[in-house]
Amino acid sequence: MDLGIGQSLGLGLSQSQRQELKQRLSLKQQISLYFGHFITTPRGICPNCGHKLSERQIKKGFSADPQEFRTTCPKCGHKFFANLIINHKNGSNRVENVYYICPIQTLNQMRQIKEKRGYLGITYLAKKNRQLFYNIIKHFGTYPLGLKALKNYREHP
Repeated sequence: MDLGIGQSLGLGLSQSQRQELKQRLSLKQQISLYFGHFITTPRGICPNCGHKLSERQIKKGFSADPQEFRTTCPKCGHKFFANLIINHKNGSNRVENVYYICPIQTLNQMRQIKEKRGYLGITYLAKKNRQLFYNIIKHFGTYPLGLKALKNYREHP
């Protein structure tokens, strides 16, 4: 009879790593996806007398009140909403929005949404307030520049 003692020493190391990749669209891709390529053009035609206002006349006819979006006709004095016409470059559609005549009006609208929601995102604007997005582009050139202006905006300078 054999009697033996055996000893086995084993060292095992296992490492598992789970990696999830979520594809995130860049800001430029999001804007293109939600809004496409477009051109904005202000338009003001007085509903009272039919006078076609230039962009300069539209801007000259508004008040400094950030809540007043109407302009004033230089011919008859009638107050009305000017439009911001959105022409998509692919020709798919033409949209009319209220034109926020000055950057302060646009910033004020941005500030109100940011105060309610905590942030102002592209997806929100695409689904809930396209008009504001188009006005941001008209006044600031790009969405990021609009956000930068909002960051520096003081309601009562």
